[in-house]
Amino acid sequence: MVDNIKNYEKTSIATSILLIIFSMFLIFKPEASLNFIVIVIGVFMALVGIIHMVSYFTSNKEFKAMSTELIEGTLYAIIGLFLIFKPNILNEFLAIIVGAWLVIQFIIKFQFSFNLKSVSSPTWSIMLISSILHLIFGLVMLLNPFASIVAVTTIAGLILLVTEIGNIVESIFLLLKA
Repeated sequence: MVDNIKNYEKTSIATSILLIIFSMFLIFKPEASLNFIVIVIGVFMALVGIIHMVSYFTSNKEFKAMSTELIEGTLYAIIGLFLIFKPNILNEFLAIIVGAWLVIQFIIKFQFSFNLKSVSSPTWSIMLISSILHLIFGLVMLLNPFASIVAVTTIAGLILLVTEIGNIVESIFLLLKA
């Protein structure tokens, strides 16, 4: 049992070290990290598209008669290639989606804060402040999507870094106590 724990913790330390390296890229090279992630998604989609197209051309006549493999494969391949050669598009699109979601959350929370005020809840002002913060962050993301997604990537890198350092400390502690 103790050997299993030690092996698990050693693997956990190795994984944490790899994730710390990844977090450093997210922190210090957020644009390159985002583009790399999008390109990997693009490669995956292009490969899935190729698999669908090969499936279509290697299948029997009965399957081809009702199959959508060729069109699916073509669409996946086109989207994949587009992401490979234009990775910034997805980054900006993601920021716009998040920004729009935050603005929608503002509307919901704004209404809810006044609902709370009408029933004399003391928390209505906190909800109002929260809704205004949602509006501010949402508008920032909508007006400057790429810079916003870079900032979010950097923050994610910082969170990942702190978490993985904590995991390493925890693993070392467990290894010393085991």
